[in-house]
Amino acid sequence: MIFDWSVPIRNLDYLVGGAVMTLWLTVLVFALSFVLGVILAVCRFNKQIYPVYFVSTMYVELIRNTPALVQVFFIYFGLPQFGIHFTPIEAGIIALTINNSAYMAEIIRAGIQSISKGQWEASKALGLTYTQMFKYVIFPQACKHIFPVTANQFIMVIFNTSLLAILDVKELTDRALILNGQTFRTLEIFVFVTGIYYVLYFIVSTVLHWANRRLFPIKREVR
Repeated sequence: MIFDWSVPIRNLDYLVGGAVMTLWLTVLVFALSFVLGVILAVCRFNKQIYPVYFVSTMYVELIRNTPALVQVFFIYFGLPQFGIHFTPIEAGIIALTINNSAYMAEIIRAGIQSISKGQWEASKALGLTYTQMFKYVIFPQACKHIFPVTANQFIMVIFNTSLLAILDVKELTDRALILNGQTFRTLEIFVFVTGIYYVLYFIVSTVLHWANRRLFPIKREVR
């Protein structure tokens, strides 16, 4: 078996361009899904308004229990039957945002539930409204609890962007498939692509770990 590593090396800038697109998609999708996830988490946490709770719960359960690829197909190929059309990149962003928001909703809801009852009661005693209580007391503490899991979810979004190759969105996997179709050097190309994905993971995880230590330092007890 003869390997030709010159193919991915010569096209490394092309593949790196796909990695940049992957990161851009990840940041955008994660930002949108985080906002939507907060809204869903609050709706699911507050059962007093039952219709809102029911709709948000059904949304989360439906999205989390169906494949992300099916959701991508539904947005891009299914909605045009109702006269709703999106470009491949728009459909990909919408589908991944919908998918990730359901997982973020559960992560954030768990963070809110982890806050002790005393924090809620103290906030009420101070005369804070529900919005003020959530904004200034509950949510900042919840963020500390959920940051590591949220960081893992961010990394999962990086990997899930590879699903958009099916729509010919020029992220890393799609560029690898195009290059493979031109050269038929499958092993060499995807070994390099695997390495690029790992480098992305390593850089992002290192940055997020540093951010976690900076934002939420561990307080040591003084004896």
